[in-house]
Amino acid sequence: MNFGSPPTLTSPCAMLTVLVMSLCGCQSEDTAGKPLRLKMAHVYEVSSPTHAYGTAHLAKRLKAVTSDLDVTVYPAAQLGSEAELLEQLVAGELDLVISGPSFLAMWHPPLGVLDAAYASRDLDHMLVTARGEEMAPHWDELRKRYDVRVLDTWAYGSRHITSNKPIRNPDDLKGFRLRLPAARIWQASGEALGASPMPISFAEVYLALQQGIADGEENPVPVIKAMGFHEVQKCLNLTGHIQSSIQILINERVWKRMTAEQQAALMKVVRELGEDVYRGTVDDEQRLIEEWRKDGTMQIVDDVDVDAFRSKARKFFSTGYSFSELYNQITSAPAESPQP
Repeated sequence: MNFGSPPTLTSPCAMLTVLVMSLCGCQSEDTAGKPLRLKMAHVYEVSSPTHAYGTAHLAKRLKAVTSDLDVTVYPAAQLGSEAELLEQLVAGELDLVISGPSFLAMWHPPLGVLDAAYASRDLDHMLVTARGEEMAPHWDELRKRYDVRVLDTWAYGSRHITSNKPIRNPDDLKGFRLRLPAARIWQASGEALGASPMPISFAEVYLALQQGIADGEENPVPVIKAMGFHEVQKCLNLTGHIQSSIQILINERVWKRMTAEQQAALMKVVRELGEDVYRGTVDDEQRLIEEWRKDGTMQIVDDVDVDAFRSKARKFFSTGYSFSELYNQITSAPAESPQP
């Protein structure tokens, strides 16, 4: 599928299925009185905060508030890559999917703002923005154009740079081969920091660091731990350059078939799990940083000149991007508390 244009369904069977699903607003006699069964899929490992604190508990939490919904979750890319899962979501083959702003920006470019370096001050600011008025019309574009509804935004973590030498200011990144995801906005964020971005697939990052193909990478601390990057890098530089988010998506046709009670139950549980993921992610980061600081697993570089990095990135993204106006609006907003 070309994510830069509206998705198409080429299979006659798929088209017929979607048509029937769109027209039918009730369950068949065979399923009457039974819970609505939904399929959810994402690419995150079972040990990740996204699953461990979130989607692993979705079915149980739903059963505690309603007998009308039953969700089966397929984590760790069991049903395909992020791009493939999005395609299945649009086609109606999956009901719920988790994706990030950079992938969704292939459909609607302004959404990439959430993955632009220093768009958000911290995770709280990111959540306020993602759930607020600035982003609402852009999430609505996904619903209007692709029948994809955003139920909520969850925190994925504050991203920091790892390296074999301390990184304290943008000058330290000159000529530094920084591995980032291949999506355009990620590569641009690396450039905005002053690095030489390298697109290397996630599964190959460990080997690339071990063999010196890349000088460093950047990820939330729990991900660095889970992937073993701390084993092949000496320094954790607390840049906090991107406050990563993920979006919980549902097929709009499925949403419209649900009763108001089912919709309310799903929204309630998704939002509550999002708060659990947020707390678990923050707690895991703080715990790991203190452990590594004490046992010397990594040198914790916490005297990073964040203001210098932020100034460089904001100048970089202030013009020339589809989301520049939105970026400027977000970065100039006053601090406020996260939404409950």
